Amino acid sequence: MFAEKLVGQQLASYTIGNCISVGGMGSIHYAHGPAVDESLAIKVLRPEYSTQGEYRQRFEREAYLLMTLDHPNILPVYDYGQADGLLYLVMRLVRGPSLFEMQTRRRFSPHSAAQILDSVANALDYAHDHNVIHRDIKPGNILIEARTTGNHVYLADFGLSKVKSDVNLTTRGTSLGTPQYMSPEQVMDYPLDRRSDVYSLGLVIYEMLLGRLPYYAATPQEVAYKHVKEQPPLPRHLSSTFPPALEEVLMKSLAKNVRDRYTTAGEFNQAFKATLAKLSPVATKEDYWVGPPNLTF
Repeated sequence: MFAEKLVGQQLASYTIGNCISVGGMGSIHYAHGPAVDESLAIKVLRPEYSTQGEYRQRFEREAYLLMTLDHPNILPVYDYGQADGLLYLVMRLVRGPSLFEMQTRRRFSPHSAAQILDSVANALDYAHDHNVIHRDIKPGNILIEARTTGNHVYLADFGLSKVKSDVNLTTRGTSLGTPQYMSPEQVMDYPLDRRSDVYSLGLVIYEMLLGRLPYYAATPQEVAYKHVKEQPPLPRHLSSTFPPALEEVLMKSLAKNVRDRYTTAGEFNQAFKATLAKLSPVATKEDYWVGPPNLTF
C-alpha cells in the first residue's frame, strides 16, 4: 500500500513512477528528475523507518558511501535527502535483472561465473581499499545491465556496510545480513574484515555453478548455525563432472577459518581465472538452462 501511494507523487524534485521492488523497509521506483540526464531509480524508506535514528543513520551512511565510492562496478548514487517526512536515495536505473532473477532460469558455466566474479571482486577490492566491508553480498545485490557493448555488472545495496572507523550501529548479538550468505564470523558477531565478503562471494559462485547453496534448513537461524559448524558439501559430491582444480579454489573461499581463505576478493578472482584457463573450453563455456534465456555471457 505504501509503494502504491507513492506512484505519481512529487518527492523533492523527483516524480515517482511505478514500483520496481518492495522490501520490508521501503520500496524502489522508477523516477524522473531535472538534474540527471538519464533514467533514474529512487529508493524510499517507509515513514516509520525514516524517523528512527538507527535506520536513518544507516540509510544516510549508505547514500554517503555510494556517492563517495566511484567505481564502474558499484551502482552510482546521484542524490539523497528527506522530503515530506520520507528519506530517499536516487540511483542509476539498471535495465536488467539481478543475478537472483537470472538464477531462476539457469545454472551457470564456470566461464559465465568467472565474468560475474571478476566484476564483483573488482568492486569489492575497491570498497575494501576504502575501508568499507559490504556485509550483504548475495545474488539480489548483483545487478546485470544489458549494453550494446556487452553486459555490465553492478554491486548494489551498501545499506549494511561497515566502515572501519564507524561507531557500531548494531547491538552486540544482533548480526545483520542474509543468513544464507553470511560468513561464520558474521554469524558469531565477531569483528569483520574483507575476508568475510570473500566468503559470501564464494557462496554466490558456489550457487551459480551448482544450482544450489551449500546449506538449507527450516529456519534462518539453523542455516546460520550451519555456516559455523558444518563443512559445505564438496562440489564433486553434487556434480560428478565438477573440475577438481576448480573445487579446490572454491572451497578455499569458503574456509571456516578466515586465515585459510583468500586474503582479498581479487586473489580469489585471479585463482579462479588461472584455474579456468587450464580447463577444457568445452567443459566450461556452456550454461545449463532451466528456462528461456535472457541475458547471455
